[in-house]
Amino acid sequence: MPSPMPNLNVDPLNQLAEIQKFLNRCHVFSGAPGGVSKLFAYLAIKEEFSKGELILEEGRCSDRFFLIMSGEVDIHQHYNGRRFHLQLLSDSTMNYFGELALLSEFNWFFSARALTDVKLLSVSREAFVKVMERHPGSYQSMVQKIIKLRIDRFVDQSAYLLDHIAPDAWREYPLEK
Repeated sequence: MPSPMPNLNVDPLNQLAEIQKFLNRCHVFSGAPGGVSKLFAYLAIKEEFSKGELILEEGRCSDRFFLIMSGEVDIHQHYNGRRFHLQLLSDSTMNYFGELALLSEFNWFFSARALTDVKLLSVSREAFVKVMERHPGSYQSMVQKIIKLRIDRFVDQSAYLLDHIAPDAWREYPLEK
């Protein structure tokens, strides 16, 4: 299990401001009142994973939303004894995974593995609940953003799979009038 990355050479207030700035780049946290994003920044945990290390395992429960600070993460799923690549996420844009963990407990339907050494920022469901209890007016907006992010991710993953499906898997049927 990864541990938080303490950096004793950094001013805690400056580090908190940098984390808050990073979180505000993510659609879930952008536009939230300053007090909300500051609380999330305070409760977020920096984590490191080495190349090849499993971050999230399909079929297991996870309670965290991960944002990629640096590195690359492979999102994949196992089906009928085969491993299927769904998405490559990197720090080249604001990338994340596990957003639904903020809303509910369930077994993951994909796995995430570090393709390179990775630095992540995670927000736990417990932290999300604590912040939302203090700022209930932000709850509905944040939930809507999380659902939208998941739908967008699903669309991207579906498009990737359809682009890479074997030609013999296609079935065309005449359109009904």
